[in-house]
Amino acid sequence: MAKGNYIEAVEIIRRLEGGMTRPFLCRASNGKHYVAKGLELPPAERIAELLCARLASDFGLPIPEHGYIYIDPGLLRYDKEARSDLGPGDSFALAYVADAADLLYSQALQVPVDLQKAVFTFDYWVGNGDRQLGPFGGRPNLLMCGTDNQLQLIDHNQAFQWPQDVQDFAQSHVFGPSNRLWRMDMVDKVEYSQRMHDTAKRFRDLCSDIPDEWCESIGKQGLDILLEEIESNLMRCNSDEFWSVLQ
Repeated sequence: MAKGNYIEAVEIIRRLEGGMTRPFLCRASNGKHYVAKGLELPPAERIAELLCARLASDFGLPIPEHGYIYIDPGLLRYDKEARSDLGPGDSFALAYVADAADLLYSQALQVPVDLQKAVFTFDYWVGNGDRQLGPFGGRPNLLMCGTDNQLQLIDHNQAFQWPQDVQDFAQSHVFGPSNRLWRMDMVDKVEYSQRMHDTAKRFRDLCSDIPDEWCESIGKQGLDILLEEIESNLMRCNSDEFWSVLQ
């Protein structure tokens, strides 16, 4: 959903078993279905989901419609699990992609090279080490749509985790050096530097409508420290040290 666009859940359909957080599938007032994450995520991780999704979209990566969805307490009255793990109020929401499945290792090389590069670069930039996949499995947090073979990014609650172990990040990433046939070059550096710089400049605007209850849960001082840390680390893209890792 567009930033600031208010939607409300009208039905909690079921809990989704895939993924670490086991979110809830909801039908919204606009007739669409969304994957909702609430109390099962700490406030900082809900904020990470929201802001990283917005950064990914602004950076030009494919990601489902996203924002937040209001859960009325009345919907939770007879659903004990949703009452304790989703909770009332604003939850993070990501549009449900019905015809998609987790990206398989055998499909990774079929992803266009430019998109592989962009996802790898973006994840390193935002401190997201949670897109791992190798020949023996993993959690790519990438969906492959069945109808059009389009990639979709999901699950960014573990973003903004700095500092990262550079070697571990590169070795485990779905598009890391052991899983690909390409290398970064100077043209890539120029393109991605500009995209990062432009996106980072808009970071504070992307934070302008974080739900009040999330902010209250983390506290004003805690939120200020968190956003300053994120913004400071995003600006590392201007340093030579940052680019020495991306090869």
